[in-house]
Amino acid sequence: MKKTYYLHALLLCLSTVVAQAQHWYKGNLHTHSLWSDGDDYPEMIMDWYKANGYQFVGLSDHNVIQDVEKWVNVPHQQDRRRTFDRYLRTFGPDWVVYKKGGNDSLRVRLKKLDEYRSYFEEPGKFMIIKSEEVSTGYQGKPIHMNITNVKNLVRPLPGNSVAEVMQNNIDMVVAQRRQTGQPMFPHINHPNFYYAIKAEDLMQLRYERFFEVFNGHHLVNNYGDSTHEGTESMWDKINLHFVQQGRPLMYGLGTDDSHNYYFFGPSFSNSGRGWVMVNAPELTPKAIVEAMEAGRFYASSGVTLKQLPQVGNSLVVRVSPEKDVTYRIQFFGIRKGSQQAELLKELADSAATYTLTDDLILLRAKIISSKPKYNPFMPGDVETAWTQPIANKQIPQQSIASITPLLNAHAHNDYEQSRPLWDALENGFTSVEADVHLIDDTLYVSHDRPSFKNAAATLENLYLKPLAERIRQHNGQVFPGYKGPFHLMIDAKTGADSTYQALAKLLQRYRSLIASGGKNQTGPVTIVLSGNRPISAVTKANNHLVTLDGRPSDLGKGFSKTVMPIISDSYPNQLGWRGQGDMPSADFQKLRQLVDRVHQEGKKIRLWASPEDPAVWAKLREAGVDFLSTDQQELVRDFLTKRNDN
Repeated sequence: MKKTYYLHALLLCLSTVVAQAQHWYKGNLHTHSLWSDGDDYPEMIMDWYKANGYQFVGLSDHNVIQDVEKWVNVPHQQDRRRTFDRYLRTFGPDWVVYKKGGNDSLRVRLKKLDEYRSYFEEPGKFMIIKSEEVSTGYQGKPIHMNITNVKNLVRPLPGNSVAEVMQNNIDMVVAQRRQTGQPMFPHINHPNFYYAIKAEDLMQLRYERFFEVFNGHHLVNNYGDSTHEGTESMWDKINLHFVQQGRPLMYGLGTDDSHNYYFFGPSFSNSGRGWVMVNAPELTPKAIVEAMEAGRFYASSGVTLKQLPQVGNSLVVRVSPEKDVTYRIQFFGIRKGSQQAELLKELADSAATYTLTDDLILLRAKIISSKPKYNPFMPGDVETAWTQPIANKQIPQQSIASITPLLNAHAHNDYEQSRPLWDALENGFTSVEADVHLIDDTLYVSHDRPSFKNAAATLENLYLKPLAERIRQHNGQVFPGYKGPFHLMIDAKTGADSTYQALAKLLQRYRSLIASGGKNQTGPVTIVLSGNRPISAVTKANNHLVTLDGRPSDLGKGFSKTVMPIISDSYPNQLGWRGQGDMPSADFQKLRQLVDRVHQEGKKIRLWASPEDPAVWAKLREAGVDFLSTDQQELVRDFLTKRNDN
């Protein structure tokens, strides 16, 4: 009894500390205006959301970004004219731009986002996130996805199946994010809208982390019917598959998908039906995107939680209760050996905890209040909240025997792949790269300094632990039968000496994996430190658990291949040819001379930022460049495999 009491007391103290450190922001990532098929002006919509306690909104009109000139005709219908009159009264004739013509015609110029956002935005209080709903379809089935914090318009692409249509458009978002460096993400909208998207379609997706488990539009069939499963059931099936594949979890959003702002009821899509509550360190698009990608949010249609439910390996649910309202907390999970989610526990309470034990693969919570939802999605709805799932990580079951190790394949920024590490291994890559930032005493994997400390994104959890388990399962090898090196390149984005010291300390726990050049250190993994390099400290180390990624300027300075096994440089520093036409002979000779200098010292060469083009790859390999550094893993795999076959 005392143990139970102390456990509850400890959890309460922990949750209190967590709650004190949290900053909550309420937001809707899916809504429409007259820029597409909504029935009101953007400023009127933003005015409503800000007045109703939201801190951020993504105005996501179909296949358009609000950065072009757009005029709309106002029909003679009384409701449309009243909408215009309200807009004019609210913002005044100095703001509203319109033209009247013959036959009482009326045209209104819609304000661009950059024209009206400053009217509403306040640091730390309210912001508008630039968004787009990419709307396309397949054989009459509507397929829509939102892009949150988009930079440039994404034009919808077709495909040969529902899943392929989604993937083609997701890939466009991923490419834009990589090219621009702007944090953004796609999410799949209302899968049950005309029952267009099935769980099996969503299971096939790469790079997709979000879908709408609750959407307020009256036609989206959140709960399914007698022959179609609801979105919650789909959610569990998708995540079981993702966990088994080693993919990051799919997170569930609550959104309005509002179109109608002056007519209300079950036959209209109105504001205020669903939203997300995000725990982020600040109210900026970058911080919101990063927090959501880390699962630091919950979806709601009215229930408010006191803290982030994910506390370590447990879900700790603490409701902010309303007077005379009761709550049911349900924990759903999937046990090992099962393919179905089950209700693990249900309590009539405003606080409850459930721990993800070893026999569970997946765990999530749903909180149901007794309070009827105002203007509900469906009659009888009560206010509800959904936590994000947590899971026990699994090593994906890959068909190892069919994988050909590729000595010349380097996964640039591997952590940006759909499955960090696992995609590279499945494609046979023998070199992967991760950028790291030292925060306090921990190394976090991220291109830019992360906004908060995310335990799931540490170098140890993303790379070292999975590699150790992989090697253990395959008798000390990364690939069965492959005795060559496997390079883990770590690009230090923080101070050279401090990052190196933290890395060296961490690697002591993984000494058996590492090929250090010593007599007793013959593990399969070579650690290569790039970026901010403490050359002197690494050179003087007695046991080279860490080696250096060199530069052409380091050649001829006496660094052994044990200390500096790789020489890297930016492709544009060496070559201007981008793959069009023949490579100039002078460029090829220059490249060959560099390769020869590197190989004379027994080292390998890598050029980063090279064009993702088979014509370029062919010339790089012809010149003897050892590593093809790529973000397009499957393309490089196919290129190298075909060359080897020939």
